[in-house]
Amino acid sequence: MRAPAWRLLRKFPSIAGARRADRRRRGEPSPADTPDRHQLIAATTLIALCTLPLLPELDRQVGAFVVGILVLRGVAIRWPRWRPGMAVLALLTVVGGANVLDAYHSIWGRNPGTALLLSMVALKLLEVRSLRDLRVLLLVFYFLLVVQCLFGDSPWRLAFLAGLLVAGFGLLRDLGLPVHPPAAPARVREGLRSTTIMALQALPLALVLFVFFPRLDAPLWNLGLDNPNAVTGLKDWLEPGSVTDLVISGEDAMRVHFDRPPPIVVDRMYWRGPVLWHARGNRFEPARHGEFPEATVDVAPISEPIGYTALLEASDQRWITALDGPIGAPRGATLTPDLQVLADRPIDERRLFRLRSALSYRAAGLTLEEEAAATQLPEDKVTPRMRALVAGWTADDPPAETVVERALAYFNQQPFRYTLLAPDMGEKAADTFLFEARAGFCEHYAAAFTLLMRIAGIPTRIVLGYLGGERNPYSDDYLIRQSEAHAWTEVWLDGRGWTRVDPTAAVAANRVDPEGEFARLGAGAPARFRLDHTSSLGRLLYNLRLAADAFDAAWQQWVADFSHFKQQRLLANIGLGPLRDIGLVAVMALAGAVVMLAWGLWLARPPGAADPVVAAYADFQRRLRRIDPELTKRPDEGPLDHLARLAAARPELVAAAEPVVDAYVRLRYAGSSAGPDLLGRLRRAVRNLH
Repeated sequence: MRAPAWRLLRKFPSIAGARRADRRRRGEPSPADTPDRHQLIAATTLIALCTLPLLPELDRQVGAFVVGILVLRGVAIRWPRWRPGMAVLALLTVVGGANVLDAYHSIWGRNPGTALLLSMVALKLLEVRSLRDLRVLLLVFYFLLVVQCLFGDSPWRLAFLAGLLVAGFGLLRDLGLPVHPPAAPARVREGLRSTTIMALQALPLALVLFVFFPRLDAPLWNLGLDNPNAVTGLKDWLEPGSVTDLVISGEDAMRVHFDRPPPIVVDRMYWRGPVLWHARGNRFEPARHGEFPEATVDVAPISEPIGYTALLEASDQRWITALDGPIGAPRGATLTPDLQVLADRPIDERRLFRLRSALSYRAAGLTLEEEAAATQLPEDKVTPRMRALVAGWTADDPPAETVVERALAYFNQQPFRYTLLAPDMGEKAADTFLFEARAGFCEHYAAAFTLLMRIAGIPTRIVLGYLGGERNPYSDDYLIRQSEAHAWTEVWLDGRGWTRVDPTAAVAANRVDPEGEFARLGAGAPARFRLDHTSSLGRLLYNLRLAADAFDAAWQQWVADFSHFKQQRLLANIGLGPLRDIGLVAVMALAGAVVMLAWGLWLARPPGAADPVVAAYADFQRRLRRIDPELTKRPDEGPLDHLARLAAARPELVAAAEPVVDAYVRLRYAGSSAGPDLLGRLRRAVRNLH
């Protein structure tokens, strides 16, 4: 008798088994362990979005390599035969590593390390063949998200990264679904919904850890890394073009919050920075460290000092721009005899300083060395007609105050113009500016005025800093940008000491070129966006910008810069001030346990009615309970008996309750004979019950 066919087939390997064995020999995964096309597209999209914020921070050739690999991955998804083999992948790995070494000459440090990590992540994406490979890639992707915090801690960047984190969890969840999951759109919706709910559930616990976790003296991510992309800001020298180039940058310089409203309008706020003494050619430079050994800090406030906090952007410089004039120095800084506030180390990251200034003060003290420096003249830049101009002012041997007034009157009465579109002044910049061009920016006026005063024998120095700012009504902060950069002078007057004189302010208002700044910028210049406040759209955008700026300021103060000091101050406000490290750990554990217990009880609650008809009828009962608890349906009552009792107790409710009961009975007991719109009628009838 012939054996059944299935017994004969058992003696030979099946075709499917032969294919599985062949795949195992080649190291290829089985179809059940292979990610589908939608999962590969999702992973590629996540890596590409994570790459976007890093491209401006990294070298161009590294960015070009990563973008090229991502494009190749997209092509391989569309046309799988273009997927490179192991030999090509090995070659690309060598090229990627060599590319990073060629760009940075090292793999150590923030930028080289990030460039190498990003290149390897892109190559790993190109290598993905199994679900295990994709899971490993997602774990590295999460680490890449954390690395991005080294390049910025703005709330907008972190919100973007949080969205990528939730999407990554959604993809990781999708990888654990059965072999034949639902359609891709349904999977995406369900995955994002589930992971978003889990992320929201984790927020209370994250808040507990953020508030109570013992802090260091500085924020946790203050790793002391160099910031090569810091805005340079003010320089410690001045010559034509130095301040102008800074003004058109439009970057933020500092943010200030006063303890009380300052008794001065924002347009008259002078923020003091470097002080320049020496004139060398067309350039003015500061004094060397220790050049004036006999000089001492001699400043006496005339008006009541005002306190404020200043959050300075990274500049890689030591000076702290303080409101003129500073009284004392904060911790980690010193006040020099020429009233510069200098930090103990360069400001290579955002730093917060506590300052005090007096709007009216007397700065006395002028040593012989300081007087010699403040009257020094570059003889090759001082021309006979400059000396003749000053000789006309000093012919009657007037006091220094009169000479200053005559110089300012000269700038006001002669056709001097204020503009950023100043012509090239040549080798003798001051002479060309005073007698020929008569058009320039604050640097031209300050330099020329200083030389004129020194020709008259009046000690004069130049101060660099900022003038004005912008008040944010939402946060009550003052934002000072690089576009407020300014240069003014200080002259020594007997009996008054160093006195501020701003020659730029002497220019007649009708000779100020308000469009010069924007005319010089050209297309694509990195300046502030100019808004027309007279239009409705302009006002709306302006208010939105101020609101976003206020939110960013609050984020920096309470999240990014949440240090040990701020933590202790917050704990003191809620009555936990005496707690220290061990106590904080105990409170953190207790609060975390309470949060997790609350979530556990919430998740363990009995599920609500899944039937929409039952849910609507339950809402009807809740509304009756709010009117009178005795009106709700008893366990032994049917809907009609309940309606009859309701009519006897509260006849005025029958008109509203009868449509509810009628629709409910028909939906529950009439089956398919009920109309399709009856559920909507039931819900509307319930909402109409008051």
